[in-house]
Amino acid sequence: MENIKNQWNNYFEKIINKYNLSISRNNPIVIFVDGRNVTRDISYNLNDETKNSFNDTMEKTVKYFTKELKCKAISGVDEVSFIIEDVILLAKKMKIGKKYKSQEIVSIFSQHFFDYFNKLNTEKKIYWHCKCQTIPKGKVNSYIKYRSVIIFNSFTTYFLKKNLIKNPGKIKEEKRLELCNNNIAYKQIKEYEFGSLFFNGDRIDLNEYFKGNIVKIDKERKIRDNYLDLNNI
Repeated sequence: MENIKNQWNNYFEKIINKYNLSISRNNPIVIFVDGRNVTRDISYNLNDETKNSFNDTMEKTVKYFTKELKCKAISGVDEVSFIIEDVILLAKKMKIGKKYKSQEIVSIFSQHFFDYFNKLNTEKKIYWHCKCQTIPKGKVNSYIKYRSVIIFNSFTTYFLKKNLIKNPGKIKEEKRLELCNNNIAYKQIKEYEFGSLFFNGDRIDLNEYFKGNIVKIDKERKIRDNYLDLNNI
């Protein structure tokens, strides 16, 4: 009986480990988080940049975690990618342990993120998808550019969909941007179209960052009553 038990223990242990990869502590780790069904939920307007909006809550949450983990993050629409170069600090802050297993990192971090966001969230509770990966050293900026382009596509597509344009995801990028720029409401949120970049608790200028400069952006959000209601455009 002991031999049979060991046989099955080894068999299932191998399966578990196959999908629970070890994460290197020597390379940057990316933790990607995105809202579950948020873009489909009509109770949220992801074009709204006022106080206590989804975007305001997201920014506060991202600022908190980038300060805690001394890392960068690129965020837009309903997603954020945390680029963490100090993996040991991540393990210490999140109490992950020394094995740096992907499932444990995703599980623990997503719970911290869920808890912090929904304490600030004034609307209904939001759940999150989460995954992680390592990237090579020296590829942090490349990754930020990569996610920024994806955010741009999601941002313009969502805006047009919110403004009742049929099948915006099938419209070519150039035409999609033209349609957005022709809408007065888009001009108010255009600065967010390639995402917002954060570093050590501050939002910083994305374009200046790629020039090698760290320029903080400190922008006060307006109260919704004094803001153009993008839901009614």
